[in-house]
Amino acid sequence: MGWFGSICSGIGSFISSACDVVSSVASSIGSALSSAASGLLKVAGAYFSPMVNIISAVAQMLGVFKKEDNPEDLGRRASISEKKPEDFDSTEQYIEHLKNDIQIDREKMKKETNIDKMAYQAIGAGIAVKGISEKKGFDIPLEAWATFAKLGMEHKEKEVNALLDDFKGDIGKLTEYAEGKLNAKDEMTVGNQLVETYQRLEPAMSEADIEKKVMELEVGGNL
Repeated sequence: MGWFGSICSGIGSFISSACDVVSSVASSIGSALSSAASGLLKVAGAYFSPMVNIISAVAQMLGVFKKEDNPEDLGRRASISEKKPEDFDSTEQYIEHLKNDIQIDREKMKKETNIDKMAYQAIGAGIAVKGISEKKGFDIPLEAWATFAKLGMEHKEKEVNALLDDFKGDIGKLTEYAEGKLNAKDEMTVGNQLVETYQRLEPAMSEADIEKKVMELEVGGNL
């Protein structure tokens, strides 16, 4: 995704244009996936690329994606499929359909713009998020994925996975904690939960280092 760095200065217009591309293929991918893809674009902003990498890594870790799968390719295939995710019993079945039944026009692919690629990545990431939620058994707010990216959790999928499990349906609290928006009581509750998570993940880490790590997650205005 090296091209992404070259567009960050005009990220707002790129996000808007990518959302337009997603909307243009909504009839193919379905309203739910279209909404998820556009939502991911909007909440991530300049953190879009690391966010997609985090989502893809967690999807691979949980078996939603295979090692060779990538969001952009799946999003591209989804945009020309006549079937939607809801036509299948699981997201994994939908992914297999995209890989096995949908052929890509390589000549047309050469004409894609960076905005097209960004839109396809968002669609593919939306597919992954749906599959991850199915594996977990609970919905994951799109903002949570953006928070993980803003906190620098790219290449830390085990950490992300543990946080998803420990906060479950209340993952939004982690976003509020990171943004410094919780009251003192809730901040302490979330902080204690984070300490427990990292004690389990990093049993060799000292208590002081764990507490420092947890405090660093509260980045306030930097998000």
